[in-house]
Amino acid sequence: MGRKTLALLVLAMAIPATALAAKPTKSPKPTKSNTPTVTYVLKGTLSNFTAASSTADGSIAIHVTHSNLHGRALKGMDLTFAVSAKTATTLNGTGTISNGARGIVKFRAAKNMTVKGLVTELTASTPMTAFQVIAH
Repeated sequence: MGRKTLALLVLAMAIPATALAAKPTKSPKPTKSNTPTVTYVLKGTLSNFTAASSTADGSIAIHVTHSNLHGRALKGMDLTFAVSAKTATTLNGTGTISNGARGIVKFRAAKNMTVKGLVTELTASTPMTAFQVIAH
């Protein structure tokens, strides 16, 4: 073998070794919460509606008479939810929700929460924000 062939062979073997040695570091993957969230659908009597403004959230109270499977522990309770500017509201044609109107409040929370944990989260000093309010 000639010197040139030997030099090329050594060079060809050295290039992949240096390329493998200098692997770029991977950025760490963001951590995900293992707790899935679900939609709670509460039906009942609405009251004390205050619409959200551009500077402050509003609120809505509901006396729960029926719910989907996730919110069944809330039946019979009186709960207050924050209403943000992003909350979808379907009003009953009057532009507001009068006390005693029948309606639905939807919010998202962790799946399979204990009754105590759910009530604690809902009755905290900062009320949970509803993502949809429907008045009939």
